[in-house]
Amino acid sequence: QLKKQTKKEKELEKQKKEKELCKLEAALMDPNRQPQSADDFDRLVLSSPNSSILWLQYMAFHLQATEIEKARAVAERALKTICFREEQEKLNVWVALLNLENMYGTEETLMKVFERAVQYNEPLKVFQHLCDIYANSEKYKQADDLYHTMLKRFRQEKSVWLKYASFLLKQGQMDATHRLLERALKALPTKEHVDVISRFAQLEFRFGDSDHAKALFESTLSSYPKRTDIWSIYMDIMIKHGSQKEVRDIFERVIHLSLAPKKMKFFFKRYLDYEKKFGTAESVLAVKRAALEYVETKSSLADT
Repeated sequence: QLKKQTKKEKELEKQKKEKELCKLEAALMDPNRQPQSADDFDRLVLSSPNSSILWLQYMAFHLQATEIEKARAVAERALKTICFREEQEKLNVWVALLNLENMYGTEETLMKVFERAVQYNEPLKVFQHLCDIYANSEKYKQADDLYHTMLKRFRQEKSVWLKYASFLLKQGQMDATHRLLERALKALPTKEHVDVISRFAQLEFRFGDSDHAKALFESTLSSYPKRTDIWSIYMDIMIKHGSQKEVRDIFERVIHLSLAPKKMKFFFKRYLDYEKKFGTAESVLAVKRAALEYVETKSSLADT
């Protein structure tokens, strides 16, 4: 009885092992399975050598085991392996390597990777990524220093001024942001000025001083009253952040401007939609009357 049971147990054990082996083989063949070892990753990167996601997962696999050198080696392998035409895939690996050095390396190892990355990629993108890495890891002094370097090197790039403004406002540095706008307007071509002021104002609404943001919009619109794009942005922001009185004041000003009929129709429609949502039956009627008056005035002018 005992021997038979043992034999049966052996058979069950054998079947169990065979099942496990089948399961393992099926798992190895499954393209969606999570890799469990360095060998798994080697197989994956061999089949998809240009996939930065796989290389980054491979790096993360080593970092979880605090195998920093191995993670570095994977990054270097990725940079050698990924096809030179796959610029974004390569950049993703460079950014991961910058992150690695920022977390586990020294300032010296980080700078070495940064200098190489600048050499092999679009420099502005690499600078922006390192600024973000510094800011996200609360190394605000390093981020600030790097932004100063960028303002010298890329002074004609609008995005740099805006990114730095956003950074300063998140630090609560309102006055520094106001000074930065003055510098930006001196550095950037005149045709960019209205857009830059508008973008700074939008950032101020999000992270800074809403009164100063309003003042920026007001001064821009008094100089460029026919910039309907700026009026639209101002409306959007005031609908979100302002009082109903402020929003209505803006609508009233816009519908009394002498704009092209198509633009006027657009603003009357917006005003009507706003009143339908937030107003009363009387306020809706008032907008409809104003629109009718506008149409009648236009047609009587056309008749004369």
